[in-house]
Amino acid sequence: MSDRTTKPALRKAALTRRDLIEPREAHAAAEAIARAALPLVAGIAAPGAVVSAYWPIRSELSTRPLLEALAAAGYATALPVMTATAKPLHFRRWSPGDPLDVGSLGLAEPLPAAAPATPVVLFTPLAAFDSRGHRIGYGGGSFDATLAALRAGRKTTAIGLAYATQEVERVPEEAHDQALDYILTEERLFAL
Repeated sequence: MSDRTTKPALRKAALTRRDLIEPREAHAAAEAIARAALPLVAGIAAPGAVVSAYWPIRSELSTRPLLEALAAAGYATALPVMTATAKPLHFRRWSPGDPLDVGSLGLAEPLPAAAPATPVVLFTPLAAFDSRGHRIGYGGGSFDATLAALRAGRKTTAIGLAYATQEVERVPEEAHDQALDYILTEERLFAL
């Protein structure tokens, strides 16, 4: 494997491309993904089911329009709570308009008093992805650990959200990596 095909190199190149997306393009992409995600979720889970999305950081694709659309369609929305790197995330109920708190690791999270939740559909962030459903995150392993734990208990559908520019030819796989069921970009849906 060359230095240009390692996870750190692929992550760095994809994040650099993502950082160049203009605010207008980012907003249009988030709106397009929210529209495309609703029929996808409806084919997986009935209204009332718990659907989780991440709260965007840095130049991540915004999930705010998606969370608003899911809540308006009757889904119970939740956000992750990170307790430690490489450990499964916990989830708390959160609806658009609810306050957020800064968690112990500096990320926006639902308030500690919010009800715990277990999602059946989980929208994940990523730095890079390939057309086979493999993703590269930020290197902490939390989403892989989370998917492994959730999938050990019941069927959980994982949908990666990204800009089309984050696609790479091939993501190197490791034993702990959890493949995604779908990847949704502003240009297309990858059903895996």
